[in-house]
Amino acid sequence: RRPRAARGRARERRERRERGACCGPRSGSAAAPAAVRVRRRDTAARQVMASHGSAVMRENLSESPQPCPGKRPRLRLSPLRAWKRHRRRKMSHALKQVFNKDKTFRPKRKFEPGTQRFELHKKAQASLNAGLDLKVAVQLPPGEEQNDWVAVHVVDFFNRINLIYGTISDYCTEQSCPVMSGGPKYEYRWQDEHKYRKPTALSAPQYMNLLMDWIEVQINNEDIFPTNVGTPFPKNFLPVVKKILSRLFRVFVHVYIHHFDRITQMGSEAHVNTCYKHFYYFVKEFNLIDTKELEPLKEMTSRMCH
Repeated sequence: RRPRAARGRARERRERRERGACCGPRSGSAAAPAAVRVRRRDTAARQVMASHGSAVMRENLSESPQPCPGKRPRLRLSPLRAWKRHRRRKMSHALKQVFNKDKTFRPKRKFEPGTQRFELHKKAQASLNAGLDLKVAVQLPPGEEQNDWVAVHVVDFFNRINLIYGTISDYCTEQSCPVMSGGPKYEYRWQDEHKYRKPTALSAPQYMNLLMDWIEVQINNEDIFPTNVGTPFPKNFLPVVKKILSRLFRVFVHVYIHHFDRITQMGSEAHVNTCYKHFYYFVKEFNLIDTKELEPLKEMTSRMCH
């Protein structure tokens, strides 16, 4: 007989074989370790979740609106490209608003159709539109009165310089331009016959508002700028014109020295330069501004107009 311990071990082996035959793997295969069984359960769970997720995705796609046939789906731009597109659209809109001839810094002064001034205005505009040399375009046409020709150009320059200042008026503020100046060497003070009887230092926006209001009063004054045919011009016409043009020149000085970067950003420098050359050739042709008033832009003018 075998020892009791050996019989016990044999009985345990027999019982394990019987349990394996009922619940274990098939004959010839070993029982899978616990770690393998866990991995198999995880894999099965992932497969179930994946199939469920794809079904949900298919369901959502079926419910979402489909693009119209024949139309390409809208692509999503990168943040940089989207910003550039927004910048281009904003700049284009700003240019349209600024250079709309019906939207100036303040209401434009227009000539009455059928009058001599209106015909002179059309003649001057036709010369510019034809690409005529500006030095030739400002010359007095044969058979025309000089005062009429000057009056037409004063009104035209007032309207155009209004437009130019309107492009930078949002950036010409009490904080950025506390003094009306043309660089560190030149400061312009305001004086009139009402509130500011002595030369007074003002901010650039205040100065511009007073200047445009004052010029508007002058050119709307029938005693200075008569509109009726046959009405003679007053003796003080040319002195008033010289004062108007000298003060309008200061707008050019301030814009060129303090705000030309804004003009450049908008791509409007060619328009401003052409307007300035037209203005300069005109005042030189009829000697309407003292030479000392032109000093702040002397170097730029020598390069641009000679």
